[in-house]
Amino acid sequence: MDIQDDLLRSLAIGPSMDVTYWHKYSINGFNFQTLDYEVNKASMNYGVCVKCDNDHEYYGTLEEIIELRYCEAQDIYKTISLKCNWMDNSKHGMIVHDKYKLVEVNSKRKYAKYDPFIVAHQALQVYYAPYPSLKNDRSHWRAVFKSKARSYVDAPVDAAVFQED
Repeated sequence: MDIQDDLLRSLAIGPSMDVTYWHKYSINGFNFQTLDYEVNKASMNYGVCVKCDNDHEYYGTLEEIIELRYCEAQDIYKTISLKCNWMDNSKHGMIVHDKYKLVEVNSKRKYAKYDPFIVAHQALQVYYAPYPSLKNDRSHWRAVFKSKARSYVDAPVDAAVFQED
């Protein structure tokens, strides 16, 4: 039996009842943390963005990080899902400025449909800054800033490279 058949059988049976919840998780070069975990912290790693095929973007806050396990025979397959609270991406809940492509979202307007889960590898990280206004009329609006993924180089260190003859 090959690995494809084993994986398909595991998916057909469904996930195990053994579910693990995480407060933080690193994927795609981003360090995500749930909103509840970051309540009294200075960092902001709970902003999530998902790009769709039609170039629409959805913005939200990370509520839960869930690890699901699919077990079949001796192999265990794991997947990480993110439960997010999505903001409305219609013209009433999101503004994209044409000239600079700056994005603003209304944090009080929520996405109308119940569709909170995404697979973790789809997520991009964003952070939200309060709207810079002297009036209180836009106090629920947030400016969206996309984070860059942290990169790393996985190279062996050879001491002989640094020696002089």
